[in-house]
Amino acid sequence: MAAELSVDALRAEIDQIDEVIVRLLDRRARCAYAIGRTKYQERRPIYEPAREAAVLEHVRAVNAALDGPLDGEAIGRLYERVMDEARRIQRLEAERADREARGGASAPAVEGE
Repeated sequence: MAAELSVDALRAEIDQIDEVIVRLLDRRARCAYAIGRTKYQERRPIYEPAREAAVLEHVRAVNAALDGPLDGEAIGRLYERVMDEARRIQRLEAERADREARGGASAPAVEGE
């Protein structure tokens, strides 16, 4: 199918797919933000290697079932970056919560909360 489409048509499809990806990444980031708040309240560490290993195992399995052009290493690299950003969001939320707990000014909430 893809080989039959023009470059412009394929790029238009990629643009639509990118919109979906960005919306899904936004949803994922909002979940990470909420997890960061909970981890702060429960005094849990932000970095959880076992959880990250489980996520990587899961996404590699999903990818393998698709039998597409991305190999497991590529998916692993992409998700390592996604998880890096999730940890950053969780650290920011923990820092904000800590400032609030000490009576300091709070950072603005994530848009859409």
